[in-house]
Amino acid sequence: MLEDDELREVRTSRRAHRSRRIDVMREWDSGIVDDRPTKERFSREFKKAKIKRLKDPVANIGEENCVEGLVLEVHRRTCEVRLPTETVTAMYRATTSKQLGEFPAVGDRVLLGLVNDGEDAGEGVGSQKYCVVRVLPRKSELKRPGPRDSFYKQQTLAANIDQVVIVASVTQPEFNYGFMDRFLLAANLNSLPFILVLTKMDLLPNGESDLTDDIRDFMSIADKVIPVSVKTGVGLDDLRSELRGKSSVFSGMSGVGKSSLVNALVPHAALATGEVRERDGKGRHTTISSSLFDLPDGGIVIDTPGIRSIGLMDVEPETLAKIFPGFFEGDLFTCKFSNCIHVKEAGCAVRAAVESGKLSRARYQSYLRILNSSD
Repeated sequence: MLEDDELREVRTSRRAHRSRRIDVMREWDSGIVDDRPTKERFSREFKKAKIKRLKDPVANIGEENCVEGLVLEVHRRTCEVRLPTETVTAMYRATTSKQLGEFPAVGDRVLLGLVNDGEDAGEGVGSQKYCVVRVLPRKSELKRPGPRDSFYKQQTLAANIDQVVIVASVTQPEFNYGFMDRFLLAANLNSLPFILVLTKMDLLPNGESDLTDDIRDFMSIADKVIPVSVKTGVGLDDLRSELRGKSSVFSGMSGVGKSSLVNALVPHAALATGEVRERDGKGRHTTISSSLFDLPDGGIVIDTPGIRSIGLMDVEPETLAKIFPGFFEGDLFTCKFSNCIHVKEAGCAVRAAVESGKLSRARYQSYLRILNSSD
């Protein structure tokens, strides 16, 4: 007869059973399952699994109990949504989170379902009056890589935007060529206009004549460049004109003065600001989540957290070699071979331009860093 320890060794654990269960939603997303996903229900012993067809969250709640809104802020379990008559806090329910595909982003149009008859107390996840049941189709989005252990490999910083406004300081912290190239590529991949805003112009004694060669080189490929100073007000009117009537996402590295700039454009924003660290010259994070603000003259600004890096997902080397900004006049690929990635191929027009001085070596080195990081 087996002893208790031996029985414990041969008995299959519940955790082992659980690990063998199939996440049908992931199978559906990957294209393995064509029909609408199903849900498996197990007994306590994981026997006699019952298959249940997942229902549309709208069908569960009722079309008459749903209302469309605009996402203003996104938090871990809830989001702030502007409805036609009020702004409410909506929660993500476990029964609908997988149906969303991903959590809403600031700027998303979402469908909210009425789940509690009481007032929206805003205390505790389950106390909210509304829940998000659907994210409506997006016309555009700006993404960044998600956490390494997350199933969602990319996270949406902002949705339904008309243009990307990248804020960079002319000094303190210094202009980061590689970081700016990654943002420019992200904007190009989403077919979004790219506006470069150079802040802290008041720190240059001779104004634009003191700009570094790297900044001047980058200015030549941006769709629009606006030098500004929040302290003196220089360039703010030009920037307001470019933002009027449009949905713009603001992003940039920490410490470049993005929050101060948003405060100058949107008086009621009252965003926290911080100084650059003297130890390493990098900025402190003061914006901890994306937020949407209405501009006084029309249009909206989506302020995203300052980030020190942004990655590019699912971009093949051959594609990167063809679309990298500033390599080809009129975006006309002129290398001898169509699969040239500008490293050691014969007849490479890009390396020839670098050797002749027509293309800056800093731009080529930035390309190589991005190419190697995507391997």
